[in-house]
Amino acid sequence: MSEGRSGPWVLYALIAANVVMFGVELVSGASLTAASPQVIIELGGSYPPLTLHGEWWRLGSSMFLHFGIVHLAMNMLCLYQVRAVEPAFGHVGFLVIYVLAGLGGGIASLIANPGNVVAAGASGAVLGAYGAFGVKLVLHRHQFEPEAWQRTMRRLVTFLVLNAAIGLAVRGISISAHIGGLLVGVAVGAGLLAGAGPAQARTRRALALAVVGLALTAVGLLTIKAAPDMTPVLHHFDTVERTVFPKWQAALDRKKEGQLTDAEYIAFIDHELIAPYRELREELGATTDIPARLRPLFDSMRELVAARLASWDALKAVRAEHDPTRRAELLGAYKRASAEVSERVKAETAEVEALKTK
Repeated sequence: MSEGRSGPWVLYALIAANVVMFGVELVSGASLTAASPQVIIELGGSYPPLTLHGEWWRLGSSMFLHFGIVHLAMNMLCLYQVRAVEPAFGHVGFLVIYVLAGLGGGIASLIANPGNVVAAGASGAVLGAYGAFGVKLVLHRHQFEPEAWQRTMRRLVTFLVLNAAIGLAVRGISISAHIGGLLVGVAVGAGLLAGAGPAQARTRRALALAVVGLALTAVGLLTIKAAPDMTPVLHHFDTVERTVFPKWQAALDRKKEGQLTDAEYIAFIDHELIAPYRELREELGATTDIPARLRPLFDSMRELVAARLASWDALKAVRAEHDPTRRAELLGAYKRASAEVSERVKAETAEVEALKTK
């Protein structure tokens, strides 16, 4: 078995595969600029509660999914710029570098974020290609003209420094996946360059490294412990927030039109407003082992639920009072409290929405 020194067709095939999968994302409901975590999960994104509980294939499929056109374009542009790696290591060698670096980046991301974080992207694989190229520059420096070597090395170091800076500054980028992919690329690149030999020997070495890399990936998947899945609780919260208010607005309209009596309206408040949030309060209170990243989110959700219940309990008390004097007093108290609760609800809602995107 041998391989020629033709153009980097494996790299072009990988770019095409990433572009095709982005098209699948668009068909599945993602927008051009963003893809929801749910769409990414459905198409094979890496999600610890799933990836670490049998759906190991997500570690590979997630390498071909991206959160929007900018994410895809940046990764593919960076990959294209390092196309010299494929001729340097051979087609099989380059493919092994790419795949193992992507898997290594995925493992690093799982170690750093074992909770409810959806991961996708080719960044780890791309950084692995740059890592292997760096090894080539260091170990085979004699093959390059001094000025060309210095210029290329400066560009490589500048790229890695900028990548690290962006990864630390921009929310949502998994710097652990970048570092993991880079280190795996360095290791595999060094292994491929160990010794010298014909293309057949390089291919055998690449396949041997692939076996070792896949075995280590399997060990990682079996040993990393996933944090508890908080998705059901978060989904329940979103469902209650999304469905209760349209019902309340419809009931208010019916009350104004005289279609609901006070007694019926009180019953509605009790069963359709208060009851769902009491259930949600109990569920949030009973939820334990919350990942550290999600604890502020759960604190805000509990505060928001408490504010909703305080508001509707006060409203129920007003509606249940028949004495005009006492009802006027309760209504005044309710309006003052409602104004305070409204501001608190607004603040907590904003906090919840902000934290859910981190």
